[in-house]
Amino acid sequence: MKKLMKLMVVATIILFSTNTFAEELGLKMSNLTSYAAPKKSSKSSGEKAFEGKGSKTLSIGLGMSSYLGNFGSGGFYRYGGYSYGGYAYGFWYSGTLSIQAEFGIHDYVGLGLVTGIGGRNYRGGGGILYVPVGIMANFHFFQLIEDKTSKDIHGDKIDLYAGLNVGSGLAVSFPASSSTIGGMLFVGPQFGIKYYPKPKFGIYAEVGYGKSLLEAGISLKL
Repeated sequence: MKKLMKLMVVATIILFSTNTFAEELGLKMSNLTSYAAPKKSSKSSGEKAFEGKGSKTLSIGLGMSSYLGNFGSGGFYRYGGYSYGGYAYGFWYSGTLSIQAEFGIHDYVGLGLVTGIGGRNYRGGGGILYVPVGIMANFHFFQLIEDKTSKDIHGDKIDLYAGLNVGSGLAVSFPASSSTIGGMLFVGPQFGIKYYPKPKFGIYAEVGYGKSLLEAGISLKL
């Protein structure tokens, strides 16, 4: 009888120990499963070339601009059919160093300021210096396409956009005999592309009319 009791006690201890070990083993295995490294998504990282509302971008570039005309004490001279300095103003362009600051106000819309300095020579001598100051608005449709299609089209590196620009500024003419100070006007559309090889640094190119007839430079996310 005593031997039977001893065998039952030993069996109970072994059974309890085995169950406890199994429970601990199961818990550890579940912990390993829960802490397993997540699978990498095939889609691009959560970063976007245009980061939407609250984003800030500074762009600096070189190119050509085309303005509506200039004005001064003699009135407004539209660049179209008017000849001055040996040029017919049917198609007027200016070399420009452009500085643009864009602020995201929506997931796909940005508003910004544009300024810079530019000018050109006259055939008959002298020239004209421009200091444009204006505003612009851009719709970043490439980001919208990626979000709506849920496809990886590299929206973290590529930004395609279209918009409008309008503004005025300073126009200083330097004819051969004397100089005059007046103003200038510009308005037009722009279409651009930006590529970001680094998260905060990119390059861009624009075509259009007004501030950007043809332009290229660098873009910095602030």
